[in-house]
Amino acid sequence: MLTVTLASDLQKTVNVKVQKTTVKTEKITGLKKKMTLKAGKHKRLSPITSQEKVTYASSNKNVATVNNKGVITAKKAGKTTITVHSGKKTFKIKVTVKK
Repeated sequence: MLTVTLASDLQKTVNVKVQKTTVKTEKITGLKKKMTLKAGKHKRLSPITSQEKVTYASSNKNVATVNNKGVITAKKAGKTTITVHSGKKTFKIKVTVKK
């Protein structure tokens, strides 16, 4: 229980529940399903806040790579899929790299 008292003597009490376990990822949001980049350019994916480990992978590292912070580096023309994992949830982004 938490009680807050203002300078005007107004008081409010609320119940606070503290979770003992890690909050599980329910879904991954805030990312586009498709994107296009020019070779040599970088694109940072929207940050994902999760208590579970977030990982990124590229299906074709010759076309584009992605680091552990979600920064995509376009290498050469082609297509690849960037996969984002958080807990048991997965989100795939189709990336097209142009010259």
